[in-house]
Amino acid sequence: MKKIIRTSVVCLAGAMLGAGAVVSCVDPINVGDKFLEKAPGVDVDINTIFSKGENAKYFLWNLYNHIGNPLTFGSRMNQCPTETLTDTFQNYCGWGGSNAYYSGNIQPGAGDDKFPFLTINDYRIGVWDGIRKGWIIIENIDSVPDLNETEKSQIKGETYLIIATRYFDALRNYGGLPLVDHAYAPSDLFEGGRATVEKTVEFIDGLIGKAIEEQGFPWGWATEADRTAWAGRLTKSGAVALRAKLWNFAASPLFNDAAAYMDGASEPLHIWYGARKQELWQKALETCEAFFTQNAANGNLYALVQPATQDENGYADAFRAAYWHRGNSEKIIELHHATRPGGGWSEAADLQNATQFGMINATVEYMEMFGMADGRNYPWAGNADVYGNNPGNVDIFAGRDPRLYETMLVIREKQREQYQGKEFVEIWQGGDFNLGSDKERFKSGLPLYKWILDYWKAAEHLISYSYIRMADMHLLYAEALAETGNLQKACDEINKVRARVGLGKIEVMNPTLDLTNNKANLIAEILRERACEFGMEDERLYDIIRRKKFDSFNSPLHELVIWRKTADGQKWDATKEEMNTDRNNDGTPDEARIVAGEPWPSFIYEKRVISTGARVWWTGGWNNKFLLSPFPRDEVNKGYGLTQNPGW
Repeated sequence: MKKIIRTSVVCLAGAMLGAGAVVSCVDPINVGDKFLEKAPGVDVDINTIFSKGENAKYFLWNLYNHIGNPLTFGSRMNQCPTETLTDTFQNYCGWGGSNAYYSGNIQPGAGDDKFPFLTINDYRIGVWDGIRKGWIIIENIDSVPDLNETEKSQIKGETYLIIATRYFDALRNYGGLPLVDHAYAPSDLFEGGRATVEKTVEFIDGLIGKAIEEQGFPWGWATEADRTAWAGRLTKSGAVALRAKLWNFAASPLFNDAAAYMDGASEPLHIWYGARKQELWQKALETCEAFFTQNAANGNLYALVQPATQDENGYADAFRAAYWHRGNSEKIIELHHATRPGGGWSEAADLQNATQFGMINATVEYMEMFGMADGRNYPWAGNADVYGNNPGNVDIFAGRDPRLYETMLVIREKQREQYQGKEFVEIWQGGDFNLGSDKERFKSGLPLYKWILDYWKAAEHLISYSYIRMADMHLLYAEALAETGNLQKACDEINKVRARVGLGKIEVMNPTLDLTNNKANLIAEILRERACEFGMEDERLYDIIRRKKFDSFNSPLHELVIWRKTADGQKWDATKEEMNTDRNNDGTPDEARIVAGEPWPSFIYEKRVISTGARVWWTGGWNNKFLLSPFPRDEVNKGYGLTQNPGW
């Protein structure tokens, strides 16, 4: 049998491979090679690391860097987030990694895959490095002389949970996996092969259970001082929440259906449960309820961030705090990767760089997922008049769900906050923001706003990415309730998330959907709500994969070309210089006139099929093989029992 892990258990250099700038719970700690430098006459090995509590904790902080964060290079396709493979965002940049998928030419292990199985370099951290480091901690932490039993127990809880996150991320991308339950030495042979989906889910659940059982692992941080000091450090609440997220994914149709998503697997149970099992949805329901029960027993330390005022500013601020700010009640598992794994720019700088090259542009389909401010769904999808000459002068961006304005930049008469010093944005043809060197970030007419805001402000803010936050728990619970027959209570859970941004009750504001009786409609609405809530939070791709929403992959996507209307209702096809002088030829720029109170102009909205980066999936090139990622061929050929996913 070939060896799956070849790095020596006692070689700290191997254990720390790829660490670079290691992130602690609060501040970056430079461990990496500097920590490996030997003092004169001293060997640095496992015994050295676990001879002091401080050293052992540094090793744990290094392990935190392996939790998947899609806002760093470590989880992206050459700067492209996973959403650029979905119906929500499009990559217009020719060298972005998602182009290999757009062309249908993604190759196993080529480096553009959406999730790395093996560590390729410091920026592409695979599955096994983190798992192996975790087992090194589990197997050695009890020997640390200057840590008490509570501290050791807490470290074990954190470590089991980190290992579980690596396995969960890999499950979502590959299905069944090899199950590694200790740190392998060079002389060890791995003979377990690839486990079934069922065994893999049970293995992850077992890791989570071990974390929960640790008596020194706290539920959360009860005081403001502790939250400030330890925001980002894992707690038992994260384990209970991850268990619910795990069973939601396991119960979804990708694995849990009457047939496998694709024929041709050498062992079908590696990609499928073998049948549709309703008891999996019951398990998903019970694990959600366990989280809310235990959270209540611990004083409801975790809760949705609520608006300070019942208006757009209050709603938008609460939503921004929920996804972006550190150390609040929304964050169950939050990550503080301040730099790339090898050092370098912040996540904000990565995103700014990607958007500048046109890698992250929202689609019209995504814009239409956001409803109206009162809670009604978007009413103009497919309206030939509105997306034609717009004779009624409909303003499609007025009075919308506040999350729309926080997620993408749109033309508004009244911006909530200035964008690069301007009161409003001219994304129309000939406008200020549709010309010049930065025009690539406006390619679809709907540029990204979430995380980067006005493009420079975000660089000064420390991002706190949520691996799981409270909105996720409410919507996971809603889905499990819907799948087990309690549709009204499912609506109630959805409405808790919607109320944060001032939206009316989903079943009341959309009566034609009959959401308290029509389960299919309700599931569709849950997925839409998740898209609006979790844009650019690494959820949409896995939602449409686990639900086998083939239409989200193979339906053509659209961009929006916006024109100012002339007085006689035609497209105002003008240069920037012409548009920035008043139509009455009195020399006053349009921007100044609008700010001064001139009536807001009317627009023509032209909805075009995206041609730059057009996906072969839209023209008959879709293949169900894309639902799960391919293992690197070299890894399959090692002969330890790793079977390839079908179609690859």
